Amino acid sequence: MGIDSRGQGVNPVYFVLCLLLLALWVNIFVIRTGCEVLIMFLPFFAGITAFLFQALFDRKPVLWLYSRSYPYRKLKAYGWISAFLMFEFILAWGLRTGQISFNGWDPIIVNILLVGAIVYYHLFVRMKISLRFLFLGAFVPLAATGLTLGLGSYFKILTFILPGDKIGGVVFINSLYWVIVSVFLQAICEEPAFRGYLMQKFLHKTEARAVIISSACYALWRASFGLFTGNGIDEILILFLGNFITGSIFAVLFLKSRNLLAPVICHGIVNGMWRSFFALESNPGIGQYMKFVSPKTIFQFTMLWYICLLMGLALLVSIPRKKIFA
Repeated sequence: MGIDSRGQGVNPVYFVLCLLLLALWVNIFVIRTGCEVLIMFLPFFAGITAFLFQALFDRKPVLWLYSRSYPYRKLKAYGWISAFLMFEFILAWGLRTGQISFNGWDPIIVNILLVGAIVYYHLFVRMKISLRFLFLGAFVPLAATGLTLGLGSYFKILTFILPGDKIGGVVFINSLYWVIVSVFLQAICEEPAFRGYLMQKFLHKTEARAVIISSACYALWRASFGLFTGNGIDEILILFLGNFITGSIFAVLFLKSRNLLAPVICHGIVNGMWRSFFALESNPGIGQYMKFVSPKTIFQFTMLWYICLLMGLALLVSIPRKKIFA
């Protein structure tokens, strides 16, 4: 049996409507109360909604959101070691830099990351996929990052600067920190919701339709984050198109790898690199090495980033799929 759900269970339209109503309610609540931190938890709410739909309405094991393969016992040690080391790195570096303080909402976020690390372990030991898809899941966003910076300099969208001595190591570690945090978050947030749950609901029709519909719903969901936060129509439109491209990348990776680990890693790197582009000076990222020529070029840089990711999507589509396992 593949990852296809054959259309069983609740109609996926209800799932999408539930997510959009949730995003609408959170946006209105943030406007009325000023509690902007709640926006940060919207991706987590998407994952929780998928788990509830899977367990209460579809009445299927939650692990089916990720993969239906059986664990590889030989990978268990490597899974625990990698998950433990990455989680410890998050705590150590986050506490050192002040990005984690155990005040306010931080304890909740740390516990969410811990659950994400456990889920990452289960994905790791169920890795019945060719390593080329893990490689591609990391290569596409990293190559898009390098290409975007190179083309941005060539087209004079940005210029490179040297912000200070010994900042290179800090930038690298900060970027790695944001990537790992996002990987653990995506293991229980948007990936099980849109690729694990929603996409599988449409696989009984055609794979192309499953990719397009799930990516469009994901883009609509992400665009809803900025509806009431002062973003203009052009920004919301670019956000929608960009998230449709990234959602398609994650969907194609899931479709061809038959495991959510590859899109989770890809999603983590995409989010981590984006955070690094616009990181604050208190926690420097790649953005400390570049300076935009004008405020208008930030919009052009965003467009260039999504075009480079679109090229990565074309590469993924051309790669032959892994043979479907039983």
